[in-house]
Amino acid sequence: MKKVLFFCIALCAITMVKAQETLTLNQCLQMAIDNNLSLKISRNEVAKGKQTISENRAKLYPQINAVAQLNDNFTPPVSVTDGSAYGKSYNVTKTLQYNASAGLQLQMPLYNQMVLTAIDISKTVDHLNQLSYEKAREDLIVQTAKAYYMAQNTLEQIRLVNDNIKRLEELRDITQAFYDNQMSLEVDLKRVNLNIENLTVQRDNAVAMLDQQYTMLKYVIDYPADKAIQVTDMEPAKIEEVKANGLNTGLYELQLLEKKKELTKKQTKLAKDGYLPTLSLTGSLMYSAFTDKFEHWFHSGDSNHWYGSNGLGLQVRVPIFDGFEKRSKIRRAKIEEDNARIGYENALKGMQANYINAVSEVNNCQRNYKKQSDNYLLAQDVYSVTADQYKEGVSSMTAVLQDEMRMSEAMNNYLTACYSYKIANLSLLKLTGQLDQVK
Repeated sequence: MKKVLFFCIALCAITMVKAQETLTLNQCLQMAIDNNLSLKISRNEVAKGKQTISENRAKLYPQINAVAQLNDNFTPPVSVTDGSAYGKSYNVTKTLQYNASAGLQLQMPLYNQMVLTAIDISKTVDHLNQLSYEKAREDLIVQTAKAYYMAQNTLEQIRLVNDNIKRLEELRDITQAFYDNQMSLEVDLKRVNLNIENLTVQRDNAVAMLDQQYTMLKYVIDYPADKAIQVTDMEPAKIEEVKANGLNTGLYELQLLEKKKELTKKQTKLAKDGYLPTLSLTGSLMYSAFTDKFEHWFHSGDSNHWYGSNGLGLQVRVPIFDGFEKRSKIRRAKIEEDNARIGYENALKGMQANYINAVSEVNNCQRNYKKQSDNYLLAQDVYSVTADQYKEGVSSMTAVLQDEMRMSEAMNNYLTACYSYKIANLSLLKLTGQLDQVK
């Protein structure tokens, strides 16, 4: 029975391990780009921008409308004309009560500079949408990498804490043996157990934190929340130095601001185009009918005869005065144009300052990481020597526990330095346009 129970437990453990998928950073980045919901919204904005171009181009095509109208003139209008030809002073003509019309109407712009400029603006907006998508994609890469590095860091912390617990458990067993043989005090045994308990709490907190980080990572890459994942082990030796080859002025943030400058200029031009005349082609194919009584339309005769009226024409519209509306639009557009220019210059100077700081931060984090790595290795060696001396009865329990605390502190400093170094590298990669190296 015990063998069967053991076999079932082992089988469940193997199944859980298989169900937990280990994802590399490159896999997470690809999943984020393919599945992230916010990025999908950005892609939809790009598609919407292309439809806006088509919508504006449609204004250059002929507009043909079918129209129909039926009027019941309760009090028919009267027209008065010169009646001298009929021996009268005036000729009074009374309109019939009912009239109907139906046909086709044509309207086509032959020249309208505002429509042409609007099409040009929609193309610029479409380019802006594409740049916004690329920027969102870069931001998502950075966000995903940060979440992945944090999970890696916490996973490494759990592994190192478990190693410390194992060492202390071995030390506790030795101390227990010493105590049983009256070679050690009970307080020494309590001190070891207290340190083991503290490390256990630290590990449990790290495990809970890792679960939260996995949840956030799954949200970013749109991974099923009910499926377990795991990141790869941290490999400190593979941290590559970033080439500080200067600020990339082709960053999508700067391209966006540059394109916004262009957009504001075109919006100023659109406001000025309001002063230009427009020329349109007009046409109609209409049929009308008149009667004094509605029921006459259902009988043959002149009352239900439809009269045709067809023609083509040109319409010129020349704006003369609009209450200074266009003038106010032009002034406002010029202010927006100036703000866009200032915004670009401000962003460029800010990024140049960020680049200088990022280079300094990378160098500082690199030095700190190497020092903390060496300190951690040194603390491990010191602890090993002190623990061996304790086993031989040369060193005291107090010295061993002090060295263990120093080793734990060095471990935390090392992990913090490693994470900071990776984040600093990530920032510099973005500013230099080398995010494709993040894998």
